[in-house]
Amino acid sequence: MDTLFPAARALFLVFAAINLKSMLWRLTSCSIVVALLAADTMVTRTRRRAVDYLFGVTLGATVLQSVRFLLLRFFWLLKMIYSPRGIGWSFKAENSVVPVDPRHRTRASFIASRLRWLLSHYLLFDAATLYMRCNPALLSGASVTSQGYIIQCLNVAAAFCHSYAILTCIHCVLAVLAVSVNFDEPQAWPQPFGHWKNAYTIRKFWGKVWHQFFRHDLTLFGPHRPKRNPWDPVSTEYSSAGNLREREPWGTSYRRLCYAFVCSAFVHVCGDIVLQFRIRNDLSSTGASKVMDAPNVIGYSAPYFLLQPVGVLVEDAVIEVGKRMGLKEGTWTRMVGYVWVVGFTSFFYAFSLDGLSSAFRVGRRPGEGVADRATLIEVMADRVIGVQLAPLMSSWFPGV
Repeated sequence: MDTLFPAARALFLVFAAINLKSMLWRLTSCSIVVALLAADTMVTRTRRRAVDYLFGVTLGATVLQSVRFLLLRFFWLLKMIYSPRGIGWSFKAENSVVPVDPRHRTRASFIASRLRWLLSHYLLFDAATLYMRCNPALLSGASVTSQGYIIQCLNVAAAFCHSYAILTCIHCVLAVLAVSVNFDEPQAWPQPFGHWKNAYTIRKFWGKVWHQFFRHDLTLFGPHRPKRNPWDPVSTEYSSAGNLREREPWGTSYRRLCYAFVCSAFVHVCGDIVLQFRIRNDLSSTGASKVMDAPNVIGYSAPYFLLQPVGVLVEDAVIEVGKRMGLKEGTWTRMVGYVWVVGFTSFFYAFSLDGLSSAFRVGRRPGEGVADRATLIEVMADRVIGVQLAPLMSSWFPGV
C-alpha cells in the first residue's frame, strides 16, 4: 500500500472535521481526496492480486464516503466511518444484522467464540483455496463453464466461500482486538454475515445474508435517502424498518435498489482498475512489448451487480403471482428459492469470475497466487495420513 491512501483518508477526516461551509471549498476538498485516491490506483501494489482487488474496492467505497461527507455535509466522528453497518448508530439496518448471541456477551466468552470462528473460517478459506489450486479450469485460463454446469456451480461457490471466509477472518481478528483491549463491547461486533437459511431470494441474499459493510454508502443516491443525521437519536417512527417499507410505493423501493447496485458496481469496478494497473506494472517489468498484450479487466465486475435488480424484479413478479394464486410460503417454496438463487448466481457470475481469474493469473510471478503454496489442509493430510491431496483432487476434475 502506498502513502497516498492514508494521506487521502487523513485529509478526508480533516476536511470533515473542519465542516467547511462554502460549497466551493467542499467541492475543492472532495476533489483533492478523490484525486489522491485515483492516483493511488496506479501505484498500489501488494504481493497478492486478490488483496489488490479488495484494496481497489476499499478505494471505491472511500470515494462514495467522500462524496457523502464532504459534498452532502454529513459530518461526524472517525468511529462512525469505521462502523459501516451502523452498529450503535441510528442508521443501523436492524433486519440485516444478526445480534451477538446472549451466551457470548461477556468478554471472555465473546473472545473464545470469535477465536473458534477464526479457526473454522480459516479452514474454510483453506478449503476454497485448495479447490481453486486443484481445478485445472481456474489455473489454465479456460472458462469456469467449460467443465459442465455442476462444476460451474462449485467454481462459483468456491469464489464466494473464499471471499466469505476472508472477510469473516478479518472481522474476527478485529473484534477480538477491539474487545480484548476494552475499546468496544461485544455487542458492537455482531456477525459480519446473516443466516444462510434466509438466502432463498436474491433480495434476501443481499439484504439479510451477505455482509452489509457498504450498506450506508450504497444508499448515497436514490429516493428516500436518510434525511436524519446518523448521530440523531432513534425515534419510534424510524425504529421499525419493516413498517417504513410497507408504506413506500413499490417503484420507490425498486429505484433505490437499482441505485444501490449501480453504486456497488462502481465500488467493484474500482477493484478492477487497481488490478489493471497492477497487471500493467508487472508486465512492464518483464518487457515493454508484453504491456500491449495485457488483457483488459476493467468492467468485468460490473455486469453481475447491474443484473441483480433484474433478478429481484423477476422474483418479485413470481412471488406476487404465487400470492394471487393462493400459494403460501413453506418449505417447498424455500427450496425452489434456494435453487433459483444458486442458478441465477452461478449463471451470471461466471463472466465476472472468468475475467478476474484471468487477471489473477496473467503475468504472475513465481511464488505468487493460490497455485504456488500448500494449504494447511494439505500439510495436515500429508503429515497425519500420508495423502497428497492436490494430485488426488486434480484427478477428480474433468479435462478442459
